[in-house]
Amino acid sequence: MRRLICLALSAMTLLACEDESFVPLITPPPYTIPVLWMWVGPEDEAPPCADGQPPRWEGWMPEEPPDRCDGCACGPAACVLPSRLTTDALSCPGGGSSVSVDAGDGWDGTCAALPSPVAPDELASVLYEPPALSPCTPSETPEPPPVAARFVRVCAGDTDHDPPGFIACMQAASDGTCWDGYTRHEFFEELIDDRACAPCECGPPAGGTCVADLILYGDGACTDRVDAALSAGLGEMPCVDIRSSLPLSAVRASLVETEPGACSPNVPAVIGTLKRREPHVVCSFPET
Repeated sequence: MRRLICLALSAMTLLACEDESFVPLITPPPYTIPVLWMWVGPEDEAPPCADGQPPRWEGWMPEEPPDRCDGCACGPAACVLPSRLTTDALSCPGGGSSVSVDAGDGWDGTCAALPSPVAPDELASVLYEPPALSPCTPSETPEPPPVAARFVRVCAGDTDHDPPGFIACMQAASDGTCWDGYTRHEFFEELIDDRACAPCECGPPAGGTCVADLILYGDGACTDRVDAALSAGLGEMPCVDIRSSLPLSAVRASLVETEPGACSPNVPAVIGTLKRREPHVVCSFPET
């Protein structure tokens, strides 16, 4: 390597002596021999510097990390019983005086007595809210994709022979630029990964089948049935006429058809940055 570079410089000098107007096509750097040797690859495969010399620098050439995470998932959207119904003094579709009955959030359908029974003359019809699909539970927030980076070892160039696998190079100019024809290589002694993934989220539930039966009772212990069961599916809100001499004193419900729905997971963004510390730039010699 040294011999080739010296011969090239000697030839350029002779040409310059014969022709004062000669201008080299490549602006020469301020060195005449390679002063550094660079190796790039997997860290566990990096060879030592020649002649037992310690490395001049070691660091990493990172690729630009992805801006999106992956690995989010959503649990099933379960069927949920409704807890509310509305009685009306007129037959369907109603329009008379009404009473709203609410068994409470999270009602499991067991017998729920009303605080105040609805009298028979106020109970001509019932409007029952439909069952629903619960929100899906997202999976735990994933880790950001790993950073792909190549290991760099730079050794001093004063060696007895060209070390195999190393690239002859020199330190860049003070502004970090390389000369015409030279290839620029930037690496960093330290990478600090401050990245994280935004939380996993689930879209609205869709699909599935949920059908609920509601039974009305004239007593608070749910023994005297007022009317036959009222059924409602997803998106339905049936109005049913009631013909009974009993008051409405309690309700009970159950899911008779359940097929969970599904939600689409989001693709969370990567938040934070990959910090690059202690940069170095070297310039490898033009290929001949």
